[in-house]
Amino acid sequence: MYCADEPSAIFHGLHQAHRKRVMEEQAERGLADLGSPMLLLVLLHGEKAGRIYSQREVAHLLRLAPATVAVSLKSLERSGYVERRADEKDARRNQVGLTDKGRRAVELCGQSFRAVDQRMLAGFSPEEREQLNGFFHRMMENLGGMEPPPFCPREECHKEW
Repeated sequence: MYCADEPSAIFHGLHQAHRKRVMEEQAERGLADLGSPMLLLVLLHGEKAGRIYSQREVAHLLRLAPATVAVSLKSLERSGYVERRADEKDARRNQVGLTDKGRRAVELCGQSFRAVDQRMLAGFSPEEREQLNGFFHRMMENLGGMEPPPFCPREECHKEW
């Protein structure tokens, strides 16, 4: 039998609590309809690098199935956060870009994540925070060597998010 005090159960509970708080923070900032903040972040980092990504590239960067990204993009497009257009060089490819509303949403999502992190880590010393991050990185490595997403270099993360 699996017990509630085992690491996977605790991690699952933490993930659910974190997600709930982030959604509440986003709703307070007028982003209740936003289900894919990381997708918007990928597009923003692409823009800053002078790139417009295809749907397939976005899926690859997020390590998601192309069909999953297509569904998310459809919702984001309906809500006015992104726009899709056919690639001029290859009409079979859709390029995805942020709208002004999408760019503003990235900024507001960053505020949401920072607020949740601040609440979640209240009472932790800087040393404990650093140690916790080290544990998370080591766990990711143990589970398959997952590297940080290529759109989120450490220095920029702290500025953007």
